[in-house]
Amino acid sequence: MSKYFMFAFILYIVLSSRSICNAQELLPFRQDSLWGFRDEAGEIKIVPQYKYITKFSGKYAIVSDGRLLGAIDKANNLIIPIQHEYLASLGTDDFLFGDKSKYLGEYIMGVFHKDNSVIIPKAYSYISKINGLYTVTKNLDSVISKNSMGDLRSVKMLYGLIANDGKTIIPCKYFYLQWVNDKILILTQDDKWQHQALFNRKGKQLTGFEYKVIGEFKEGVAKARIGNKYGFIYPNGKLAIPVKFQYCEDFIGGYAIIREGNNWGAIDKRGNIVVKVNRGYKFVVEHLKNKYGRIQVIEEPKVDI
Repeated sequence: MSKYFMFAFILYIVLSSRSICNAQELLPFRQDSLWGFRDEAGEIKIVPQYKYITKFSGKYAIVSDGRLLGAIDKANNLIIPIQHEYLASLGTDDFLFGDKSKYLGEYIMGVFHKDNSVIIPKAYSYISKINGLYTVTKNLDSVISKNSMGDLRSVKMLYGLIANDGKTIIPCKYFYLQWVNDKILILTQDDKWQHQALFNRKGKQLTGFEYKVIGEFKEGVAKARIGNKYGFIYPNGKLAIPVKFQYCEDFIGGYAIIREGNNWGAIDKRGNIVVKVNRGYKFVVEHLKNKYGRIQVIEEPKVDI
């Protein structure tokens, strides 16, 4: 082994060891009634001084004086002053912050940067970050009655979407928001789940709200229901196969099984009938396997038509 290679190998081991040591996780520990942090070897890194702490999420941990919350970095620098009733790290330099609402355990939330610049004002019941954007909700309260224990309420949640810079992408007025993937989502217009529409992450509406069901996108299309009929749509919202079947399954291997009454059949990606709808479920599955190599477990679904 050459001297150069040996030196390079030793240098690699030294640098790797330093990297591992530097990357050691700081673990919360309690001493008497106060909390601090130590490394995995047990060495104290932050002397116990807080009434409450969380584990580090990214670069920061939430700490409390027993009443209010702030945030520290791994050198115990107070990044966010201990002055908030609600505070949670988003794993970046941004934080959820908020105040208690009139109801126990509920808060009015917003988002700010570690420099205290507000990204989203305190106006929402809950905020989460999914696919790089903020999903926001507001509680729509209706007080049914009041008593000595408090208000009896009916609570409905409204959903919206906000960009990283705080600009509204989708107003907070929909009864449900569901991400299909990192590019498209489904919004529900009413609380009975009868009217759904497809949107993209920029807030562009891709379909009308005529859909009762929009399924998962599989093999480039999603099962969609209008009234009591099924068809398929593309991710851009355009119709792939007309909504005309009494029931249909997702595509597998380029073919989807359909049903009319008590009879089953199958279609291809163009909507062409490849197995006439006059057969039993098991026959259709086996025919698609034998003729097209399509593999599926033979288990007839329970369908309420």
